[in-house]
Amino acid sequence: MKKLSILFIVLFFTVQVLPQTPIDRQIQVGLDKIYNFNWEAGFESFNSVIDKFPDDPRGYHYKSVIYLWFYLGNLREDNLDSFYHYSDKAIELTENKIKENPSAELSYLLGSVYYNKSIAEARNGNFLQALWTSSQMKTNLEDAIKIKPDFYDAFLGLGLYNFALSQIPSSLEWAANLVGINADKEQGLKLVIKSAQKGKLSRVDAQYYLSQLYSRVIVDHPEAKKILSDLVRRYPKNLLFNFSLAWVEYELCELNNAEKHLRKVINAKDEFYPFILSNSNLLLANIFFDRTQFDSARVYYQSFLKSAVNNDFKGYANFRIGLSLELTGKRKDALKYYKLSNTGNTDIEEDLYAERKGNELKDSVLTEPEKRLILISTLYKQNKLNAARDSLTNYLKSTDIENEQKAEAKLFLAQVFYQQKKYKESLNAAVDCLHLEIKKENWMHAFAHYIAAWNCYHLKNYTDSKLFLLQIKEISEYDFRNSLENKIYTLERLLPKDTRNN
Repeated sequence: MKKLSILFIVLFFTVQVLPQTPIDRQIQVGLDKIYNFNWEAGFESFNSVIDKFPDDPRGYHYKSVIYLWFYLGNLREDNLDSFYHYSDKAIELTENKIKENPSAELSYLLGSVYYNKSIAEARNGNFLQALWTSSQMKTNLEDAIKIKPDFYDAFLGLGLYNFALSQIPSSLEWAANLVGINADKEQGLKLVIKSAQKGKLSRVDAQYYLSQLYSRVIVDHPEAKKILSDLVRRYPKNLLFNFSLAWVEYELCELNNAEKHLRKVINAKDEFYPFILSNSNLLLANIFFDRTQFDSARVYYQSFLKSAVNNDFKGYANFRIGLSLELTGKRKDALKYYKLSNTGNTDIEEDLYAERKGNELKDSVLTEPEKRLILISTLYKQNKLNAARDSLTNYLKSTDIENEQKAEAKLFLAQVFYQQKKYKESLNAAVDCLHLEIKKENWMHAFAHYIAAWNCYHLKNYTDSKLFLLQIKEISEYDFRNSLENKIYTLERLLPKDTRNN
């Protein structure tokens, strides 16, 4: 369930409509304002449309969008109620106009309203209703394209529909079949790309959506950074764009750049978006942890916990505080936070991992080899690859490390060699990891297979690449499974078609 909710929310940003008329020019002014998080000016523009054209659904639709953004940012029910009020009014007026004079633009507008409603329903936990409203969106957007085949703005909603619903949880497949949902991830990606390239009023939205697909699912962080950097340049006050860029830069181990954009979000102190603010504190805490600045890391983990809108990542933050304390010799203080590592959201992989590891560390002290390996791993996140390689090589010569530590060190070494484009050395390290027996950390073997598959791909051993990916399916349970499945998809779509079908 949570997976579907996240898919709807991550992909949300809004959809635009209609050729340029005096109303559209006023709407465009409002959109430009809210893209830059100037909410008062946005309200002013859309209220002006409503006042001058009370029977036109567009003013109500775009005003509803602001309230939906607020709801996604702070989860306040009054914002959700306002969103429903204005979106229902937009549906009523649009349906009346369609009865009088059907058009591609009106069908598109109706599809846009239903898409936003599906996001609200999913975030509110009403997943069955979200599926129904998604089907209504699809029907109306397809009607728009039947009338105007080159209506590229309409491609965005259909693309996101295909992409998101292709990953629907198995628990909801029966409902999807009931409402006739069929989805194609690759087709969805093509539609979003086309909308980002050729859309008019929806181009900004399509570009943001595309950046999220590249960063979260396709796992092409350089391409995501390129898109987001341009969006931040055009809309520097948009906290969502800044946070998204920081997240990508963190994944690319560009810690200084990520910190710069996170500081901008935190210093803005935007009252409508505590969700972005709290998650910026969490990401900044991770940056300080990876720099081994553990006192600063604890400060920002605590700031995250104080500002968190819900339980997401709370277990993870408490676990990392505990880890920071134990790494600095404060085992007794760390225990308090290990005990709180079960306070997160069990639908989130980081929280599940934190709960498991927190329970283990409540009863067992971190050994010196374990501490050393954690500190060495931070060199990788600091992009100090040569230092990481040398430290791991020396670490593996130690006589006091156990198999699981050897396996993790080999996995880190494989990652370092891969980043240095030393694919044969990386493959050897990954295979060494696989040859080591492990008892608890099954995720290490899963990720070692994955890295080995990538190395084989670069070495043009495509059959071996596919075989390594297939081996992952034999591992029944491991941490971060959903994240790895997205990464596997990234590689599979690059393999030759005849290899993929083996």
